[in-house]
Amino acid sequence: MSAIELDSETPAPLPLSTIHQISRKFALPSRTSALQTTKQILHFLLPSFLHSDSGQPTDIEKTPEIVHPTAWLDGMRGIAALLVYIYHLSYSTHDVDTAWTYDGKRDFLRLPLIRFFYNGPSMVSIFFVLSGYALSYKPVKQIRKQEVLPLFEGLASSVFRRWMRLFLPCLASTSVIVVLLRLGMYDATREIANDQARLPFHRERHAQSYETLGQQLWDLTAAFFAFSNPFIANEMPMDPHLWTISVEYGASIVLYVTQLGLCRLRTRYRLLSLVCLIFMAHQASRWPMILFYGGFILAELDIRRSALAASETFDGTINTSHLWSATYLCIFFCGLFLGGQPWKAVDKAPGWITLYKLIPKHVSDKFRYWGNWGAILLIWATSNSPLLQCVFTNRVSQYFGRISFSLYVVHGMLIHTLHYSLMPALWNNVTANDTWLKQEIGFAVSASVVTVVLIWVSDVFMRLIDTPSVRFARWIENKAKAKVQVVKEEPKWMESSAIV
Repeated sequence: MSAIELDSETPAPLPLSTIHQISRKFALPSRTSALQTTKQILHFLLPSFLHSDSGQPTDIEKTPEIVHPTAWLDGMRGIAALLVYIYHLSYSTHDVDTAWTYDGKRDFLRLPLIRFFYNGPSMVSIFFVLSGYALSYKPVKQIRKQEVLPLFEGLASSVFRRWMRLFLPCLASTSVIVVLLRLGMYDATREIANDQARLPFHRERHAQSYETLGQQLWDLTAAFFAFSNPFIANEMPMDPHLWTISVEYGASIVLYVTQLGLCRLRTRYRLLSLVCLIFMAHQASRWPMILFYGGFILAELDIRRSALAASETFDGTINTSHLWSATYLCIFFCGLFLGGQPWKAVDKAPGWITLYKLIPKHVSDKFRYWGNWGAILLIWATSNSPLLQCVFTNRVSQYFGRISFSLYVVHGMLIHTLHYSLMPALWNNVTANDTWLKQEIGFAVSASVVTVVLIWVSDVFMRLIDTPSVRFARWIENKAKAKVQVVKEEPKWMESSAIV
């Protein structure tokens, strides 16, 4: 073989620039780069209220100069989510169902008004009224201005994105539960989760562990598709607390359809139609729709009141007078009382004996009945009272409002793992002569630790999963949305010339 032939078969050497590019691509990161990446990860894992860039104040330190008119909705939602967590944390080890009675339970925490703050069903009612209010606020403004096309586009966008907005974070949280199951964290607490002696009251379903990862993933897939199916009502076995998400989705879709159907009516007839729908939902014992339609009405009344206040013929000082403020406070406290409806010993509880008898016989969930109406009263009074809104527009309430959905989604797994593992250890190690005191001290310490961890995990989950899922839903909509083709009409003179 000649030298020329050898040269033709031998590959040409790579340029030095290409070699350097390849070596940089596959080279190990430098120490400075690794430290910078680690710093960014640790900074991300910090709660958002501890973030501070370039000496700027953190989110929790910033006080907005102008508070949005509906900012109190977020704050109230955040406080309600926190109280739901407290209810789920305590209702397995404490009797939260029995009312204060003259001849039985006479604890301070069972008193009317007080028991509202750990009554989970009433918090769920508040969630649903707030959802109806928030989902109706912008459509009602468009309806009153007869902006039909923007209304249709907004409702179509909401219907398309609603499923992803609600269920993608749930899929992420239950996937984390699968990871915890494979790590054995649920098995470590399975004994206490099923122990009727140590958890004598509400014992929730503990997530089931399978032998193989394939079986676990198949169970997750089947359970999630049943849970997120809008045509059937199923709870998520891995996290029973998520049942409200499925109800929320179905009720919100019905609310969107109702807004579309009532958009061409005058205000008085629209409100009358909503009252009729509430009556029909009441007769059918569909309490979620009562709450969503109640939120719709409250949003309508709020916008109408704002429009009247902006007009020249309306004296806006009437809403801030002492008489009206006192009236709203009384209505608010009535809502607190109704929201503390007990489950047990109602026939011996002062004030509840008569109220319980007034519940219609056809109502299925009687333990929620007065709490539903109490939630509507609470939110109506707050929407009218700047004094009450201050409770929910402060920085702490607004922060809990930002993490409220994430807190609700992830608190179940922390209760079943961290809380159920801390309580037995604390019960065994905390020294006290009285058994009851020993258990209460152990519960208080465990609750404090779990609450701190929950706030941190909820904050990270919000930034890692919840907020990106909203952007992802918007991105999917933009990719799937049909392009509007504008058809140009030919001028009249061109049409006439063409005929000629």
